[in-house]
Amino acid sequence: MKNFIKIFPHIIIWTIALLVPIYLISREGTFDYKPYYNYIIRMGIFAILFYANYSYLIEKYLFNRKFALYVVTNIALIAVLVILQTFVSECMRPDPEVVQSIEQGMRKKPPHMGRFPEGKHGGPPLLMRFIFDYVSIIFVIGLAVAIKTTIRWYRDSINFEKAKSVQLEADLRNLRSQLNPHFLFNTLNNIYSLIAIDQNRAQDAVHRLSNLLRYVMYDNDEKFVPLDKELTFTQNYIDLMKLRLSANVKLNVLIDGKSSHDMIASLMFITLIENAFKHGINNGEESFIDVSILVDPGKGVLCTVENSLLEREENMNMEEHNSGIGLTNLSKRLDLLYPNRHEFIAEKRTNSFFTLLRIDFGKENNIL
Repeated sequence: MKNFIKIFPHIIIWTIALLVPIYLISREGTFDYKPYYNYIIRMGIFAILFYANYSYLIEKYLFNRKFALYVVTNIALIAVLVILQTFVSECMRPDPEVVQSIEQGMRKKPPHMGRFPEGKHGGPPLLMRFIFDYVSIIFVIGLAVAIKTTIRWYRDSINFEKAKSVQLEADLRNLRSQLNPHFLFNTLNNIYSLIAIDQNRAQDAVHRLSNLLRYVMYDNDEKFVPLDKELTFTQNYIDLMKLRLSANVKLNVLIDGKSSHDMIASLMFITLIENAFKHGINNGEESFIDVSILVDPGKGVLCTVENSLLEREENMNMEEHNSGIGLTNLSKRLDLLYPNRHEFIAEKRTNSFFTLLRIDFGKENNIL
């Protein structure tokens, strides 16, 4: 069926090309076979030239940059076909006695009934026919090149998109494999710190962590997950992390959109939040974390995280810390999953470090 679909347009085109002349020649009530035979021979030459180029010569020579060999092969093929056409035409030429009989009959008729007036002839000049034939040959070869090139371009475009999709999947798997251990490493460090403070709260934290890991390892195997589950996971993570905060740390959280039914790539917000907890607070001094996630259903989501910029030596180069593996991987994931549909900002301000992530679900680029 697939092969039939490919050859069906060729059948239609050649059927039209062969039947239309029959109608034009016979519309006055008579049919002269000789012009039609000549037409068939010419169409046969064009068909041989077209399919020889379309099926073999273009792929073999032109696409392999063997231009000289391609031209020489076509010239040789044209010469052979012209010789063949001449031979066939000679074989089809009528008997001279028949021609003489026809001419004698034409002399008995008025000049306008069967022949042209003196000094006139019934066909175009030889030079004009020669030019027309070779222009037609060049057109047929050019048409074959154009069609074959277009098909190859279309096929290569499809293959490129497939290869790009495969590479995208491979890159995403690689990024996720890096992200999950990174998240687990930071979370375990936080629980380790909590054990020395309150063992009961540490046990509760382990239970919460098991729920988080269940989501990371099993519930988000798909590339995209329901946004409400992602937001619940994010809220649980924040609740887990704030167990170890002292009164010196001000934590403000606003998550609006847990009832949304949109889909989003998994673990989009956690990198921003865990960096804030890791680098932006100190239980021994005044510090803060502000988290805001706002959802516009069907359109997009906006997440902002801002944390205090501490004066400790290890935090003096905060921008470099926050541009490490976590934020780098997040930026790569956004480029792969939301090309031209996201905005990501990470910047050091006077007394804080600020990150902004905006993702557009649809084509609109001016939401939120």
